[in-house]
Amino acid sequence: MKWLNLLRKEEIVHMRKTLTSALLCGFVCCLPAWAHHGTSVTYQTDKTITISGTVTEFSFSYPHPQLYLDVKDASGNVQHWGTEWGPTPLMMKNMHAGWSRDSIKPGDQAVIVCNPHKVPNSTACLLKELTINGKKMPIGANAPRNDYKE
Repeated sequence: MKWLNLLRKEEIVHMRKTLTSALLCGFVCCLPAWAHHGTSVTYQTDKTITISGTVTEFSFSYPHPQLYLDVKDASGNVQHWGTEWGPTPLMMKNMHAGWSRDSIKPGDQAVIVCNPHKVPNSTACLLKELTINGKKMPIGANAPRNDYKE
């Protein structure tokens, strides 16, 4: 600790600030790696289901767009479903998907092919294919395109 006595007080304060800033910057830069999740943890990626219903809400937002719809089960009871999309809005823009937050509206009729949630009887799924009012809409880079335009 002898060397500490040799440094002036200002130098010690400057070193502490520099070290604190470096640690904080490193922590912030690592946050995205900790925050991201894999879809195979939540969804059964080896299975697909097809559901049809009426759109109640569409959220074209981060981290992933979500589509909510009312679906009638075999008994005629309405179930409220939610779907998560793999690509983010920016990814879809970069893939030239050709549509935006205004492309889907409440009341639209939707047919969805998706991976079901791992929790039994859950009404959530990971979207794979989407048809709105009879038009197939591109979801990702490998999705078939019908050159959908609003």
